[in-house]
Amino acid sequence: MLRLAGTGTLALARPSPALAADPPAVTTELPAAATAWAKPTLHAYDNYGWLRGLGMVPSWAARIEDAWWFYDGARMREEVALARQIHVNCIRLWIEFSAWMRAPDKVTADFMDAVAAIAENGMKVMPCLFNRWHDSKYDYGGTYAENIRPSWTQPLEYVKAIVTPLAKDDRILLWDLCNEPAARDANTPEYAWLSTVAETVRACGVQQPITIGTMTGSNITTYAPLVDVLCAHPYAHTQADLEKLVASFKTMQQQTGKPMLVNETIPGALDDQVRAEVARFYTEQLSTAGLGWMGWVVREGKAISTRRDRHDGNGINGGGFHPFFTAAGKLRGGLEFLTEEPRMRAPWEKT
Repeated sequence: MLRLAGTGTLALARPSPALAADPPAVTTELPAAATAWAKPTLHAYDNYGWLRGLGMVPSWAARIEDAWWFYDGARMREEVALARQIHVNCIRLWIEFSAWMRAPDKVTADFMDAVAAIAENGMKVMPCLFNRWHDSKYDYGGTYAENIRPSWTQPLEYVKAIVTPLAKDDRILLWDLCNEPAARDANTPEYAWLSTVAETVRACGVQQPITIGTMTGSNITTYAPLVDVLCAHPYAHTQADLEKLVASFKTMQQQTGKPMLVNETIPGALDDQVRAEVARFYTEQLSTAGLGWMGWVVREGKAISTRRDRHDGNGINGGGFHPFFTAAGKLRGGLEFLTEEPRMRAPWEKT
């Protein structure tokens, strides 16, 4: 995958396969702590080994705006229901200011319906409020570096509209403020912007934890002062390389004293059996490490990386085809092991 840098040039969003063997060094100096805030009281956990989920890009959406401009509650329920086959307990649901601003009342209502659809299927929701990952060929949309200026306050009203009604709602597991912000330094406009977003979310009175969908290395530790729970997006291509990344995550946890989870992971592949082999060691390692996993993505569709003819480069042998289910709603070959009863259950399922 490629990210559009603020200069208009292209930069790798995640390490290439050649670099994946050496996870970025873990910085020992963290940014200054943010203003103290009340600790979360709803869905606050020290260990996320039980987390097993999927990211949600509805199959009808080529871009994030499509997901909400052409929202279909019946189809949303159909696609969420697929995840029950593999015992998913959480869906990471993407939304974005650029989608909301077209019809705020309607999009807000549709988002609430999507939350209901997920809960009806026995799963929690992890809303992701902004996207900063961009593909250079078939972009999925979201927020761009050029948008992020001190005077850009319009998205804060969007944040309030989405967050406030759900601030104390048991259906929300955790708030993900942004998918893959680019900054690896706190002295950036992007960090200042996400600081304001975090303040706004907390001012809405949220009782659930807050995270930011960061990637690896200093991209995680840069944002550590803003979150309750650290987050990682490992995309190493071998079991040994994943082990190195997990070790680096453990070091970050020790440095910050904060829990950690993985809410996007498992490299795609054009070959179903290759993808299945990768999925097996990823799910086993991440669960054992207490990080849990949320795979990318539910169903084959129109967006980049959800269709074979528009796979991204962030996969095995450059074949980043990531869905768990085909367009026909069938589990991809080799993933049958995910239908087995999970070894660990989510805390709310135990009761």
